[in-house]
Amino acid sequence: MTESTQRILLVDDDTVFSGVMARGFQRRGFATRACASAEEAIANCKTFQPSHILLDLNMPETSGLLVLPRLIELAPQARLVVLTGYSSIATAVAATRAGAINYLCKPAAIDEILQAFE
Repeated sequence: MTESTQRILLVDDDTVFSGVMARGFQRRGFATRACASAEEAIANCKTFQPSHILLDLNMPETSGLLVLPRLIELAPQARLVVLTGYSSIATAVAATRAGAINYLCKPAAIDEILQAFE
């Protein structure tokens, strides 16, 4: 992996969804790392140093809103987009205030997600 390789950290407890997303991002030139929990995401963020983070809000053990600031702290260069199946104005506002650059509702296509990172 070269320094210029874009790296995306996918954080979603739905492993099938993450697998589909990972393949889509890999086809577009991204190195990917999928995490099924907030703890796993924090551990991987330290070593993987993503350029992009795609974060689900609703995970079994915690809310993505709680882990979002920690991920930004660990990878301040990363652009973070929240992708959720349970969208609301309140969580969209909270996510952007916490540092997310965009907030999308599931389902979203890879190209739509890439555009959200712009």
